[in-house]
Amino acid sequence: MTDDIVRVVVSEMLTALNGPSARPLYERMHPALHREATVPAAGLPADGVYSGRDALGVALALRRARVGSSAAVIRVLDVSGARARAELDITVRAGRDGPTHLHEVHELTVDSRFRQVTGWTLRVQRSGATRPPGDRDEESGLTPLMSAAGRGDLEAVRELLDSGADIHTMDTRGGGTALHKAVQGGHIDVVRLLLDRGAFLDATTPTTGHTPLLDAFWYKHADVAELLLERGAGINLTTHYGFSMRDHIDYALKANALGDEKLRRAEEALNRRLAEDERKVAEQKLMAATVAGDVAEVRALLAAGADTEERSPVLNGFNDWHTPLLVAARDGHREIVEELIAAGADVNAVEPTFGAVPLHKAVYNGHADITAVLVRAPGADIDFRGATNGYTPLHDALWHGHEECARVLIDAGARQDLRGHEGALPVDIAADVFGPEHELTRLLAGKR
Repeated sequence: MTDDIVRVVVSEMLTALNGPSARPLYERMHPALHREATVPAAGLPADGVYSGRDALGVALALRRARVGSSAAVIRVLDVSGARARAELDITVRAGRDGPTHLHEVHELTVDSRFRQVTGWTLRVQRSGATRPPGDRDEESGLTPLMSAAGRGDLEAVRELLDSGADIHTMDTRGGGTALHKAVQGGHIDVVRLLLDRGAFLDATTPTTGHTPLLDAFWYKHADVAELLLERGAGINLTTHYGFSMRDHIDYALKANALGDEKLRRAEEALNRRLAEDERKVAEQKLMAATVAGDVAEVRALLAAGADTEERSPVLNGFNDWHTPLLVAARDGHREIVEELIAAGADVNAVEPTFGAVPLHKAVYNGHADITAVLVRAPGADIDFRGATNGYTPLHDALWHGHEECARVLIDAGARQDLRGHEGALPVDIAADVFGPEHELTRLLAGKR
């Protein structure tokens, strides 16, 4: 019971430090600690250890120097009897040097009877001893963002993201992201924020192969599962131990003595998503005609006002979130490509799997005639760089040995100075695929 009281008192005190007024903080402190406490007038306190009233003064000074509305992030809060130890990270503004990261260690003694802090020691560290937003806890392998997401601390997550914390990095133990941690804790508001800030919806851990959606099922958070399904999470993925989403739900229903109602609700959400996907596939006549290569049907549907930007649902298949133009360019349907462009289709539509545009699809598969159509299309970005490797369509054409496609791009003015993520220029790829003395390689190298 004492531990619980101490934890509440310390949590309230630390929360008050982030508030606009020191009054709630004083209410949780023994009068001997805050009476005549002095707050440094200017500058940041030096690294070191402060006790009693000095600890209060330094803590308040640091809060006054916060960057914007930046809140301190609680990384550790351990309680044993009447004693508590808390570790916090805070970003402050240090004059002309701009923001700096500080690490604080608070050691407190609490009178549980009167719910007051009676002893306080504060250690402040900066420079080489600081823990910036991307640093990790040595024991857990978690970054501050992951810890805040797992606790459901929405404001801390927001402040860490605003401070540049990496939303995509994985923990060093299980390979989970901040989104995985928020899902595991069932913190739907944090999950929503992370998704809105660009977290990968289907990020997969290298250990279990769990996506955030599978973790939502695993931890029986039906509302989180519903949100992820609404956002388009993949449902036909398999874990590294061979379970599908359906396998996991069936297994969990057998393995759990309690919580069936939560799993049933998550199962209902999955079934609704499956039904919705089937409905979308049935209704997407333009996509069906494109896949079939039916030019006449495509023309008729476009004349009737079909949406050129309709996206195939995420079924964990080859057409996931593709537009008809992406599919037509990939599958070699030149007339359909022309019809779609004439109807206003987005020639720079990006699919999420490879981060490719229609030109990538055309050159990758050697469709020189479609490549020629696309480079002439108004607004086409012929140098668009794919997300997976940084390759432009010219890189891709050379990589797969499609000389005619490469020449179409070169004639259209494709840039030759862009490098892929591994550092390769188009000429490097040409030399590797065609040979250093090939006519195309020499052209790219500026030789005749």
